[in-house]
Amino acid sequence: MVNHYISKMKKHFLILLISVVTFSCKKENERTSYTYQEDPSIIQDQYGRQLIFHGLNTASISKSDSLRNPWIIESDVEREATDFGFNFVRYLIFWDAIEPQKDVFDPVYLDRVEERVNWYTSRGMYVMLDMHQDLYSLVFGGDGAPAWAIRSNGSAPINLPGGTPWWLKNIDPAVVNSWINFWSYTAHKDLQDHYILAWKYVMERFKNNPYVIGYDLMNEPWGGDLVKVFITGEFEKQQLTAFYNKLIPALRAVESNKYFFFEPTPAPVTFGAPSKLSKITDTRSTSKLVYAPHCYPFDTHEGVGYTATAKQQLKDWERERKKDVQLHNNVPLLVGEFGLSPSQAGFDQNLKDFYAMADRNQWHWAYWSNDQGGWSPINADRTETPILQYLIRTYPKATAGKIKTFEYNPDSKIFTMSFTSNSSIPEPTEIFIPNRFYPSGWDLSVTGTTNYTQNFDAVKQILDFNTTENNKDITITITPK
Repeated sequence: MVNHYISKMKKHFLILLISVVTFSCKKENERTSYTYQEDPSIIQDQYGRQLIFHGLNTASISKSDSLRNPWIIESDVEREATDFGFNFVRYLIFWDAIEPQKDVFDPVYLDRVEERVNWYTSRGMYVMLDMHQDLYSLVFGGDGAPAWAIRSNGSAPINLPGGTPWWLKNIDPAVVNSWINFWSYTAHKDLQDHYILAWKYVMERFKNNPYVIGYDLMNEPWGGDLVKVFITGEFEKQQLTAFYNKLIPALRAVESNKYFFFEPTPAPVTFGAPSKLSKITDTRSTSKLVYAPHCYPFDTHEGVGYTATAKQQLKDWERERKKDVQLHNNVPLLVGEFGLSPSQAGFDQNLKDFYAMADRNQWHWAYWSNDQGGWSPINADRTETPILQYLIRTYPKATAGKIKTFEYNPDSKIFTMSFTSNSSIPEPTEIFIPNRFYPSGWDLSVTGTTNYTQNFDAVKQILDFNTTENNKDITITITPK
């Protein structure tokens, strides 16, 4: 009788245990597959929180590395995530490494990419894979297209005098002809078709990682024909627009849910001039497109300094890019590249002005680049350069609701954000508050609700803010003690 009772108790306990495990798994799966209202004007995580991206490009040195690898090791990524508070990386990949021979795709290269991408994503950082190119191909001293995809009409590459800016190589007839032929879809259909195949190969590898947030479809697309680029605008209006209209639907067949980042032509857009790109639309019912122009006022790019001309170009850039955002259905904007040397006169004011512009427009950014030395925030020995203190900022990494405004003042160290809460989102609002700027601590002021909880992780330097009140206009202010 006793044995029978014990047996029944064991059976009931086992049923209870199975029920608890099943319920727990169900709840975890429900969180993983959480559905939310998509908003095409912002970038959202898998819970529906509004994201703001601050991060670096990784890395310029991979353009010329024999394996196309960046210089980083995993501890460098840990430092970016924890010490610097970055939540994003624009990670460079290359067509010639993906498809080194026509119809031959290299899984070993993507193994190396995936290993490094996982260093970021395992830390909750978001990765945007950037199909990078400069001067069309490594064959011409740049990077990008494999040798088999060069159609230069027999023109041999030319050598420019030492000290000539690298970008002037775009006038090389071999480079010009290669670009013209790439955009001539009718005559050279296989080039764009294989570019699409290369992207599909990449997307199949990363489609199930929610922290691979999306893909930059082509870095700094260049027209080749200078008349069509600078005078008639035909390259952006017709050829580049047609390319995106072909590329986006083709890639949506493989990747239906990630963000696609698209760029205008680099010059003269990077200097603040208008873009001629026609309206780009998604094939999804709710768009997941992000406009990703680069910002390089000419004088800062060429090492002259943050001159009056550069200041005006930055103002022009903001005005014109706001027009572009509206043209493309009020899409989010990410500045895929910007930067300058810390040795330049006015570099600090340039960064202050840039970040003030980014904050007031809720624009995302990726600084060029994390390579050691030069423009980088770190030196060759991994010590900090003067750039870093301006890149590290208090900012809202993820918001359970929709941001109305946010601003960080690097002089006073005061941070303010206003947002409308969404209590259906199961994850908290996360604000990065760097300890280095608040040696005596900080005070938190909240208006709009008294029903909230807060928790600060001093190691990750993250404030978690929770409220159960829905659709409330809440203002958070952080001030140093």
